[in-house]
Amino acid sequence: MRYYGCKTKLLDFIEKSTKELDLYEGAKFFDVFTGTTAVAKHFKRLGYTVIANDNLEFCYALAKAYIELNEYPKFNKLKKVVVGHDGQNTHNKVINYLNAVEPIKGFIFQNYCPGGTKKLRTYFSDENGRKIDAIRTQVHEWKKSNLVTELEYYFLLTSLIEGVNLVSNIAGTYAACLKTWDKRALKPLIITPPEIIPSKRMNRALRMDANEAVEKISTDILYLDPPYNTRQFASNYFLLELIAEGWFDKEIKIDPKSKTGIYFDESKKSLYCQKAAAPEIFADLIRKAKARHILLSYNNEGIISEKHIQKTLSEKGELLRREQNHKRYRSINQTENDPNSVNERLYVVSVNGVKDRFNRLNGAKWLQHSFSIWRDTSKNAEELALHHPAIFPISLAERLIDIFTDKKDAVVLDPMVGSGSVVIAALKKGRKAVGVDLSKEYIQLAKKRMETHYKEFDDKKRYKLVVGDALDLHKYVEPNSVRLCVTSPPYWDILNEKRTADQKENINYSDSKKDLGNLSDYNQFLDSLKSVFSKVHESLQDNGFCAVIVMDIRKKSHFYPFHADLTNKLTDIGFKLRDIMIWDRQKEYNNLKPLGYPYSFIVNKVHEYILIFEKSNGQNK
Repeated sequence: MRYYGCKTKLLDFIEKSTKELDLYEGAKFFDVFTGTTAVAKHFKRLGYTVIANDNLEFCYALAKAYIELNEYPKFNKLKKVVVGHDGQNTHNKVINYLNAVEPIKGFIFQNYCPGGTKKLRTYFSDENGRKIDAIRTQVHEWKKSNLVTELEYYFLLTSLIEGVNLVSNIAGTYAACLKTWDKRALKPLIITPPEIIPSKRMNRALRMDANEAVEKISTDILYLDPPYNTRQFASNYFLLELIAEGWFDKEIKIDPKSKTGIYFDESKKSLYCQKAAAPEIFADLIRKAKARHILLSYNNEGIISEKHIQKTLSEKGELLRREQNHKRYRSINQTENDPNSVNERLYVVSVNGVKDRFNRLNGAKWLQHSFSIWRDTSKNAEELALHHPAIFPISLAERLIDIFTDKKDAVVLDPMVGSGSVVIAALKKGRKAVGVDLSKEYIQLAKKRMETHYKEFDDKKRYKLVVGDALDLHKYVEPNSVRLCVTSPPYWDILNEKRTADQKENINYSDSKKDLGNLSDYNQFLDSLKSVFSKVHESLQDNGFCAVIVMDIRKKSHFYPFHADLTNKLTDIGFKLRDIMIWDRQKEYNNLKPLGYPYSFIVNKVHEYILIFEKSNGQNK
């Protein structure tokens, strides 16, 4: 669409800066001066939750169609009206119905076509002017008769606005029409359906004053692309605005002597286009903004000075400035002496005083992961094929990493890493990882998994797998460097015992005397684990987390509440028990028998505990 200030060619430049902010999936992106929605559409495609705002009706129409609509409208009340017209879907039939309406001599023809103005104005050919009148009138009638919903109405308006722009006899804006006919303007007007961007987000379109909108809407990214110069959008695109608003419920008088016929609501003039007012209105917006990050697009020809911009933004937070040369928009009055390019600036502000997010989950994932029983994590085919005695799924570790880490440079630790699932999960989530294990065999298995099944994540600069004793953790991990520990210790020497619940063969970890799973005394086993987790505690950052996956133990008639006993040991170290979740593994047990039947009732344990501990303020007991 012909629209000055459009950022279509700068989208990659803008996207790169937002990616560096490392936001959560579905983060809120608020485009306050959305215009033709080019930036808003781009970020909707990227999966953000987008809010697009503008004070002009035709821009609002585009935002309703492209941002708020997540699927093509059904037009249920028009199905009978458009029957017989071409189109696989009802929305195509509606568009084709409008293309076929009988042209009329209405407002556009009478005021902006040569036949209606005695050749004074040539914005549209007579044929196209009558077609615009007919289509706009039909859309209005459908709205008035409640045959279209609000979103269906704006879908049709957008189709018309974009079609009109393609056959307008202008150099770029509607501030003037061409004296001779542009070949594009002589083509017949044919409207087409807007291409709707599918999304599951609650995207919205607003029509508000920008300075009022930023005060009411909290967002992760506030994107600002205000007018740079004194050219008012309300007057330069008045015809699109007239078509969007319509002329049916109010009398509009166009000066018959005016060569342009410009007509617009004076209240829509932007203060950002006024040299005297722009600096203060900009500062007011920044003061009111409720955002984690602010991105401002501006260029070297803007009427607000670089000094004022930097001072205003620096007062809001930490400021970064990027720039890129860009082809200059050629206005109708541009001369050969004017520069061909401009220096586009992107100012990125991380706002002061904003509380850090706990993680990057969106609301839906947060709710899903907060359920105390997890039933939807299972082993994949690659994991099932491994000969490991007690592997837990990568997907379970990924979920814990999603919940308890935020930054991409966060370090995830597993001091009893086994086949490497935690390290793999951390790398898949873009984190760094350290895995330690006594068994050279299992470390080799973990490395082999990385080099084969997960080779796309095998960045050796971001992880290390070490054959070593967890009691020597300080040799492999710096103190206060780990954000999250995820591990599953041996369940005492249970792997050396015969399985009574499902009769499956047991495979122990190793025969090493250092292997805690080979200790026969339960209290000695617990004390040894306490020593290991003391090392983990030292490695964790203040307010870091430790997730321990365990199962209670039964040996014949004696029951050992392992999860409770381990909790007591870890709280003695200085850990704070933050929460407990249940990992439901019932689907994995397909050969259970009634234990103790019929003389002693014994529970079949088909769940494990996920104990969540926090290192609080670095304080040790």
